[in-house]
Amino acid sequence: MIEFDKVSKSFDGKQVLKNFSVTFKKGEFVCLLGASGCGKTTVLRLASGLTLPDFGEIKRDITQRQSFIFQENRLLPWYDALGNILAVTDDREKAEYFLRQTGLYDDKHKFPNELSGGMKRRLATARALAFGGDIFFLDEPLRELDKKTASLINALLKKELNGKTVIMVTHIPEHANLLADRILTIG
Repeated sequence: MIEFDKVSKSFDGKQVLKNFSVTFKKGEFVCLLGASGCGKTTVLRLASGLTLPDFGEIKRDITQRQSFIFQENRLLPWYDALGNILAVTDDREKAEYFLRQTGLYDDKHKFPNELSGGMKRRLATARALAFGGDIFFLDEPLRELDKKTASLINALLKKELNGKTVIMVTHIPEHANLLADRILTIG
């Protein structure tokens, strides 16, 4: 469980959140929905502990193992696709499983600079899923994916993250409706 109690956060004098309170329950898939710049990523970063609030309190279990898909793919350029996943797990079978599930198995020896934007996004997703964890922070995981590929990744996320605590940022209501137990509109 992650609980925000009257949290406020500003950046460069611009208030993004003011007296924001919400509880993310264990095992719940919550989508943060809203327009660009409304504070969705800020809520995600505050919930994960990557950003600290200016005011208010955030309670969370710091023993939980966290997995991320950031807005930027943050792939390791010196590793190929398989190596990027093996950087977070020693289980080659699991790494190859997620490469297959994301449609990247035939590209497993390509380096990030040889992959398209959508392929990089799928690799970031495969890596986060292979890492595993108790709670997943997903910032626009379906960005740069065509409709067919987004459906494939949606189904994979729904299957693999069933019963996990997930906070996902999106600005596309259809993605939120397909995945979320609860949708929280920000802004």
